[in-house]
Amino acid sequence: MPQDLIIWVVVLWFVLFLVLGQHVATVLFASGLLGIALWVGPQVFGGIIGTNVFFTASTYSLSIIPLYLLMAQMLLRGGVIVDLFRVGYRLAGHRRFPLALATVVSGGLLGAVSGSGAATSAALATLAAPQLEQIGYTRRMSVAVAAVAGSLSAIIPPSLIMIIYGSLTSVPIGHLFIGALLPAGLCIGVYIGCLGLFGEVEPGVVDGRTGDAVADDGDVAGGSVPAFVFVVVLMVVVFGGIYGGVVTAGEAGALGAFTALVGMVAMGRVDVRGIALALTDSVRVTAMIMIIVIGSQIFGRFLSYSRLPHELFALVEPLLSHPTLVVAILLGAFFVFGLFLESAAVMVLLIPVMMPILEATEVDLLWFGVMASFMISLGLLTPPVGLAAYAASTAAGHPVGPVFRITSVFALSAAVVVGGVMLRFPAVVTWLPSTLR
Repeated sequence: MPQDLIIWVVVLWFVLFLVLGQHVATVLFASGLLGIALWVGPQVFGGIIGTNVFFTASTYSLSIIPLYLLMAQMLLRGGVIVDLFRVGYRLAGHRRFPLALATVVSGGLLGAVSGSGAATSAALATLAAPQLEQIGYTRRMSVAVAAVAGSLSAIIPPSLIMIIYGSLTSVPIGHLFIGALLPAGLCIGVYIGCLGLFGEVEPGVVDGRTGDAVADDGDVAGGSVPAFVFVVVLMVVVFGGIYGGVVTAGEAGALGAFTALVGMVAMGRVDVRGIALALTDSVRVTAMIMIIVIGSQIFGRFLSYSRLPHELFALVEPLLSHPTLVVAILLGAFFVFGLFLESAAVMVLLIPVMMPILEATEVDLLWFGVMASFMISLGLLTPPVGLAAYAASTAAGHPVGPVFRITSVFALSAAVVVGGVMLRFPAVVTWLPSTLR
């Protein structure tokens, strides 16, 4: 079979089964194996699959994932998500804009302990959206705020896609975490600004406390404040330890998981069953991510056989004298692919293809990794996939179309402001990691 025809067959196979709703890991596995069988022959299957599975599973950088997931699961099983809102809403004074601001900031804090933007958005839609609606925001605006707050989990450390990027490029994961702090803060600021500019309010609704509050003052004083303080201290210990050079990113994950376990048990938030469920969920999510990574690597092996990365390099070679333009094109690819594929799959799929171009343009891989993660995170808010918007809409029982109209505005604003600042001033990303001990 002609090589050009093989490429077209694999691409059509990939798109067809993705459109039919097959899981992205299955599509990557099947497309990669089909391409390799047509290009080389089935005799290489054993070596390729066995080698890829072994080396991927034994990668030290990826072993960090279950540690941070376990930390997140222990905090979630301990009901910390409710405590964050109780304290945030209390500090907001039960008024409209401060309440929405507290939702976004709480989503940012949850992003530091949650491995799933969709799951966080669903939880926020269940807990926060009704409160925002009671205080005067329209229903679609309330759901959209929940989706936007949940999407922050993709950019706020510890980001799983940053861990994957670090494992593929050998960029220290701790540096990626620290480098993402300022852009993440700027992103939260942009979303807060969008709340003030584009927030939809029901006409005639009084700005103030209405309906049932999330919790009364007694509940807040009784248990929410200690839990809130514990989470803040835990994040300071984990990321302060990385920044101070006391622990590596992997050691910080282990420290965070152990501290979360001890803290939740000591506060009576989890029992043996809760610990077992946290471990089970951590294993399940880790397995899902590893399957995506392995499937992407098999598909990437086909791409290397087909020499598509080299052809892509030849295509953009005339543009290498304009590195900013090349980087903008590559980041645009991350955004576009993030509209259709899961974040982990996008990272594993594109980085091997783009590495020759990145090396030729001498782009700072730390800076590019944070930028790429940020662009992928915007895909959680934009159609046609927009997993955060879909999750929030489903949890709230609201059509996703009107929600997309709002979340897309937030995503576009963040892309212009945060993306523009990082493009123009790379030190926003690289400065803090450069001060690491």
